[in-house]
Amino acid sequence: MTSFISRYALCLLCVLSLQTALTSCAGKELPPPAPDSIAPAPAITPAPAPPQSQDAAGESTDLACSYFYFLWGSHAESNNKYSEAQEAYEKALICDPDAEYILKKLPVLLIKMGKQQAAAQWLREATKKNPDDIDSQLLLARLDINSGDMNEAILIYEKILELAPDNSTVRLRLGYLYSQQGRYKEGEKTIKLLLIKDPNSYFALLYLARLAIQSADYDTAATLYEKILPLNWSPELVYEMAEFYGMREQYKRVEQLYASILAKEPGNEQAALGRVHALLLIDQEQKALEELTRIRALSSKPTDIDLISSRILIRMQNFDKANVLLEKILAREESSAARYMLAVIRYEQNKQEAALAHLRKISHDDKEFENSIALQTKILSELKRAPEAIALLKKLIESANRRQPLYYSLLAGVHVNQNQLASGHEILKKGIERYPDNVQLFFEYGLLLEQEGKQNEAISSMEKVIELQSDHVEALNYLGYTWADNNVHLKKALEYIKKAIALKPDNGYILDSLGWVYFHMGDLEKARIELEHAIALEPDDPYIQEHLGDIYQASGQKKKALTAYRRAKELFKELQMKEKIQQKIDEIK
Repeated sequence: MTSFISRYALCLLCVLSLQTALTSCAGKELPPPAPDSIAPAPAITPAPAPPQSQDAAGESTDLACSYFYFLWGSHAESNNKYSEAQEAYEKALICDPDAEYILKKLPVLLIKMGKQQAAAQWLREATKKNPDDIDSQLLLARLDINSGDMNEAILIYEKILELAPDNSTVRLRLGYLYSQQGRYKEGEKTIKLLLIKDPNSYFALLYLARLAIQSADYDTAATLYEKILPLNWSPELVYEMAEFYGMREQYKRVEQLYASILAKEPGNEQAALGRVHALLLIDQEQKALEELTRIRALSSKPTDIDLISSRILIRMQNFDKANVLLEKILAREESSAARYMLAVIRYEQNKQEAALAHLRKISHDDKEFENSIALQTKILSELKRAPEAIALLKKLIESANRRQPLYYSLLAGVHVNQNQLASGHEILKKGIERYPDNVQLFFEYGLLLEQEGKQNEAISSMEKVIELQSDHVEALNYLGYTWADNNVHLKKALEYIKKAIALKPDNGYILDSLGWVYFHMGDLEKARIELEHAIALEPDDPYIQEHLGDIYQASGQKKKALTAYRRAKELFKELQMKEKIQQKIDEIK
């Protein structure tokens, strides 16, 4: 009983103290506080007014009043009564317009309430009043970024760095925003200043690597990544590097990176599958299978592992083992992926009807449906049942909920294989009309136009491909090579081919195009280097052999030219091309 009375007396004392504090607010006409915590909240103010300075009458600041309302607002905020808290904080500012702790508190509350614009307005007024308030500027910059106003955020960060040039966090953020706005040089310069103080700054080096990628300076990016890795190894960084090197087709490095994760985390399935993929890209199928066998025992999805193993076995032409795995999967559960791979095996075994039987069991909703249609089209064409393939594809195209760009490509291909170029041309045109942003349709249309001898139209179609997908390697290579072959736009041709090389650095056909551009630009030495590199990668391509012969001939190296021409003549199958090469041989003799 005593403790209850004591607590009651204490509560009464608190109420009386609050009322006393309220009545002492320097004569300001403010409403009394709610009698208890469950009373209705004060009315919500439509929008908070910016903090005002002391009025012209020179009314003195009432700290007691301000603190009282601050406590009231804090209590309401802690109980998630944000509107009541907002009203209390605003009244605290009437008592003390310069109360910095409330000026900082109110914008945060407004953000909690979803009133970002109102919070930003408060912060702008506050930073005008106190331009050295870095915390408020940082919060305002974050609001500007969230609202998409990157330029305003950049201006704020620049002002902060004038006040605190050693603020590394702000410098990194500013560098990142510069890069987001395409201002790569400014971003690089901003972040490099951090390295003067700390040459091994992890975040500075990481941002510079990412900036280098955005600027297509891939060698610099690789150098920076390799410097970062030993400084601060983490799976996240390794994944990022693996993605970068994968884009560069440096798959051995990709495999090494994933292996480094597995050395520390043997059960990491994501890294294991990444390593498997990299091993396949460097033709290490057996090692890939061994990795899959190891990870299967730890995997929560053994069927997925079996499907991957089956694909590898099919690639290795080990159809019997793949067949066993796939049949076991179908005995456990229905799997369109297993059916598709069994169809591939039957096709490779020249059991076309059995392959078609599996493919026809794959439904429209299955992930493998488009691939199944492509394989059905191939099989029917090879069986000389083109009308059946045409009927299948036309039915799909006529169905609004089933048609896909791929079916236009397949249907056009069937007609082209039947030497019906005009029909294939019209089908691709219709596909482009229906799918005006489809890269593959424009690319195939360009190839068909080239085949029809309409090179100018083909170039226009390939330029549309680049417009839709600026890093489309095949279109870049086509345009660069075609311009060089016609001895036009050589600077742009060089630009396109170099971009293609950056994306696929070890592609012999693109290196051939690069050498061909240099040849037409008159730089025979560079042309020779690139063509010899191309021949090392693609020794059995007659066109590359012919180009190398042309370069040797232009350089006065007649014996080497004869060797290259003779090899080209041997490789060419068309009589017309053999006769063309023989003329070049006769000219040297």
